[in-house]
Amino acid sequence: MKNEEDCTKNHRYLFSDMYLSDKGIELSKKAIIKRFADRNKDEFYHRYINWKRQENEIIVFTLYAYEDLKINKEFDCIFNINNPDEFVFEKFILTQSVYEGWAPTDTIDRGHKNLLVFRFEKEIPKILFKLHKEETHGDTRPKDYVKLGFCNKNDFEAIANGLKKYHLLREKYGTEYWKYEDKETEE
Repeated sequence: MKNEEDCTKNHRYLFSDMYLSDKGIELSKKAIIKRFADRNKDEFYHRYINWKRQENEIIVFTLYAYEDLKINKEFDCIFNINNPDEFVFEKFILTQSVYEGWAPTDTIDRGHKNLLVFRFEKEIPKILFKLHKEETHGDTRPKDYVKLGFCNKNDFEAIANGLKKYHLLREKYGTEYWKYEDKETEE
């Protein structure tokens, strides 16, 4: 398992493009129960299957984790990936992980997708409801949708600056933007 500190600050964030509705959560659980019919069921399986979402919890689908992480990891920043000037600082904790959407576990593995349960101290910040609300056990995202990032506030400035540079380069050079990443952007 690699350490989070091995990752550069501007890449230390998880990103998501949808959250599951209560109906989506139940469909997820049914699919996992079916998949695990003849498999060993550990504490993480039982924890997810028996979990009842509270008002201060949300389950999001995250894409390609930046590093290996363990559950009970704390975060305190949520931001809009396409507009990092839109952000909120709010403490929350990762309480559960479902690897690739079908295997409850105690980790998030680098480079993989996961369903993640986040618990907030108070209510769920409104910015999270900008994500696509998934009602199925599938993907019904519209063509255009919001992506949010989850990080720690001490990494946020580097992340926001990196995303702003990326957006400027994409606008200027299109799909060839990566050739100019190491060069200064002109303003």
